[in-house]
Order: sequence, then C-alpha cells, then structure tokens
Amino acid sequence: MSDDQTALKRLLDLVPPPADPLFALGSWEEVFTDLGTGLPSDYVALIDAYGSSDFSDWLGVGDPRRDGHGSSKDAEAREMGDQYRFFRSRWPEDNPFAAWPEPGGFLSWGNTNDGDHLGWLTVGEPDRWPVALWPRHHGHRVVELTVTEFLVGWFTGELVGEELPDLTPLTCAPWGCGCGGDCMRQGGR
Repeated sequence: MSDDQTALKRLLDLVPPPADPLFALGSWEEVFTDLGTGLPSDYVALIDAYGSSDFSDWLGVGDPRRDGHGSSKDAEAREMGDQYRFFRSRWPEDNPFAAWPEPGGFLSWGNTNDGDHLGWLTVGEPDRWPVALWPRHHGHRVVELTVTEFLVGWFTGELVGEELPDLTPLTCAPWGCGCGGDCMRQGGR
C-alpha cells in the first residue's frame, strides 16, 4: 500500500470534491465506539475531504457519522452483515466472505447504482484492511489496496475488472439521504 496522502492528492486532482460537501453531524470517535474499532485513516481523510459523495452518478460513498436520524454505523453494518449472512446461507459458493461483526467480516463503505457493495475485509489493523467487492451478481473480489488507492486505480483505469465500469466523465456531487440536507451540515468543520 502506498502513502495515503499521495493517493488522496491524486484523487483530489482527478475529481475535486463537491463545492458544497455534505458532512454528517456526528464525530469519528462515536463511529469508532459504535463499531468497537477504528477505520482506515485514508478513508477518514477521504470523507473529511469529500463528505457523503456520489461519484459520476454511479458510486455512493457515505459519511458514516451519525446522520441526525439516530442511525449509527454499527446498526447499519450489522444490518448489512445480516443481509450478507442470509445470502451466504442460501448460496455459500457465491458469498465467501465473513460478515460484520464476524472476525474478518465484510464492512461496507460504499455502493453502486447496480446494487454492488464495496467494503473491507476487517482483518488485522484497520490501515491494513483490503478493499473487498460484494457484487450484486457473482465475482467477489479482494484488492490489496486502501480505499483511496482503489478509487484512484478505478478512476484512472489502472485497476480493471468487469465490475468496475468506466465512470468518465468523472464528477463528484453531494450524496445524502434525500431529506434535503436536514440530517447533514454543509461545508467544512
């Protein structure tokens, strides 16, 4: 894995953050307490730069801090884990990952318009978690990159795969829950 700041700078150069980013109301400490673990530092820096973002009307990456509706990252992660366990129980050959909060479980950080989920396999220290893809169809994949490195690779075409469509022209817009921003605050800290 490369220097997180270099990857973030490359991403910022490729696709600038929204002019009016949406940031959730809660703190990182609340997220870490809810989950019982930290999250990768490159991801925290990504969210601090972009907020909840929609890349090219395709990939949504949400700010996991509390959104004002009382939801927590842990509640969302457990719900996603339950959903994944259901699929794994029905089609184990197509769903090979452990599910959050199982050891090494899949923890989501984004999703696509097609219903694909992107996350980490939570093995070891958070800054070492690999990116994992849980596609709507077959083809789970683990990529030994940070989130920011993964996005740079995807957006530049350096990282290829049928589950990674070309997103040019690259754009980034605020991505929220549809409440008109009542649950988020705009702008910087």
